[in-house]
Amino acid sequence: MGLYQRILIPTDGSPSSNAVLEHAARLARDQGARVKLITVVDETLGDHVGGELAWIEPELLRENLLAGARKSLEGAVGRAQELELEVDSELIESSDGRIDRAILDAADSWRADLLVITTHGRHGLARLLLGSTAETLVRRGELPILVVPAGGVE
Repeated sequence: MGLYQRILIPTDGSPSSNAVLEHAARLARDQGARVKLITVVDETLGDHVGGELAWIEPELLRENLLAGARKSLEGAVGRAQELELEVDSELIESSDGRIDRAILDAADSWRADLLVITTHGRHGLARLLLGSTAETLVRRGELPILVVPAGGVE
């Protein structure tokens, strides 16, 4: 039995979150761990869109966000199964825009003992405007966190 038994992996369908799955799969197999994939939908996104999207009805935007998140999560689950992992999955809706809090709450409720996340490699203005969920998780989390760089690990 390995040190880690329950590994939580947030995924958003980005290339970097897909690459982290490969790394986490090797770790999970090595540790004999269960894996749970989560995708968090930021329901407040509609509150921040500019005038160019003002014509979209909020409920339609929410439905599209959820559909995209489901598709992303299903793709990650399929890839995890191809990697011969036993996985659980959950789509989480964040009504307050706190993606980091939703991830930490999911880790706590599932009793994860390791969180495997990725960075998106943003710098400068993009990082300032979009923030860094990975950085916030590292600062606020209370469980071990493995951060895989956006470029992945071979």
